[in-house]
Amino acid sequence: MRSPRSAPRPRSATRPRSAKRFRSATRPRSAKRLRSATRPRSARRRAVAAGVAVLLPSLAAAIPALPAGAADGSSSVKCSTGSSCEIMLEHMIHFGGRNYSPGAENMVVDITPPPCLWIPQGDAHAGSQVVIDFYNNTDPGAGALFDGQHAFQEAKQLVNQNPMPPGTWYELPVNPNDTQAQVQECLNEPLFFWDVPGAPLPGIEVPPQTLAQLALAKMNVPQAGRMILSPRSGNSYSNLPTFSRVTLSFRPEFGPGGLPYVTDNAQLGDQGATVWVEATPLQLSTNDNAARLETDGCGYLGSTEMVRNPGAVAHTGANGTADCGVTFRQPGQWNITATLTWRACWAVGVQDGPPPAACNPVPGAALDAVNWARNVNIHEIQAANGGG
Repeated sequence: MRSPRSAPRPRSATRPRSAKRFRSATRPRSAKRLRSATRPRSARRRAVAAGVAVLLPSLAAAIPALPAGAADGSSSVKCSTGSSCEIMLEHMIHFGGRNYSPGAENMVVDITPPPCLWIPQGDAHAGSQVVIDFYNNTDPGAGALFDGQHAFQEAKQLVNQNPMPPGTWYELPVNPNDTQAQVQECLNEPLFFWDVPGAPLPGIEVPPQTLAQLALAKMNVPQAGRMILSPRSGNSYSNLPTFSRVTLSFRPEFGPGGLPYVTDNAQLGDQGATVWVEATPLQLSTNDNAARLETDGCGYLGSTEMVRNPGAVAHTGANGTADCGVTFRQPGQWNITATLTWRACWAVGVQDGPPPAACNPVPGAALDAVNWARNVNIHEIQAANGGG
């Protein structure tokens, strides 16, 4: 039998793979964060008459500490690529909202893990076998440390149960970044715990801000769709405005003033957070330094006149202006580039509708901007040419 709180076994084949999105600013190379470089085996510790107050500090010293960094070079005190901290949090948190996506991989940096860093050991069959093997298939008895008898008996009930019930077995080592008080708190918890989906693990308190960070990481955020020009072909003449409008990869929600946004939420116990990702006004640029940018009416997705009054747009003559576009003054092949950036904010609780006025920035949000580009061919205008 392994000593209590010894290094955890390798993950089972059924364990979920985490997305590459939690990064730290510093990237030292070090051993795997959640697996000790060595696997010390100590003799079975027995309860002593001195009591738990004397026993727990010695047990804490006997439990292998998690290594100082992850193999991906991430900080040891943050959820980072592939860490079971991330897997653990995503497993027990309930996500919801219109734009929640299990496969989303948005970048959010520096998510602080909770002190009791549970490590998944497998499902009802594979994880139960881990627990049974830990105790050499022998009931450790009523006096077993860290509620060992309860875990063993529960594993024996689950290991061959069909249909297999949903859930995950977890094991709890000591997080070396914990304070002594946090270590004591985690040592009061079981060594193994069977956790059903959506239920918090013992000793876990995830604040709303962390829930917001995780909700953002799992949100489906629109990407670039098309850039539409008028003239549609991109062929035009000098001193005639080229109108520009863009589309997104899917239709978002729209708030006041046509604000595009997407939203989801995360809950754990009585804590919850809602996240919104909202667009900032569209920015246009061109590689023609002599061109005139006309962006006063761009809003979030470009020219509204192209939608409201396409006929008038098509017949805009020389020296006219676009509500959103570019007027090229010289012939040549040029480009028009549009950029939309996203801003993420959150509020406590599960909420519906557009982002509220008091919406807090999501710490560590690193969403990519959305970019569109089109080439245009500009010809010298002739006296007989009309608009469009």
